[in-house]
Amino acid sequence: MGYIIEGHTPVAALEALFEQRPEIDGIGLTGMPQGTPGMPGPQLAPYEIYQFSDGQASPFMTL
Repeated sequence: MGYIIEGHTPVAALEALFEQRPEIDGIGLTGMPQGTPGMPGPQLAPYEIYQFSDGQASPFMTL
């Protein structure tokens, strides 16, 4: 199954996705939070990663 990965999603979320292999369309992180891949600086707040399927989003994990 292929997944869509959206935004500056941290590697830990990708690892969890490929380990769990849920039946969803993909995951994403909204915005451009500081400290994520490609964004400079330290993490300032928890990253809320969302999963989406059939056009609906729901929480996937918090890092």
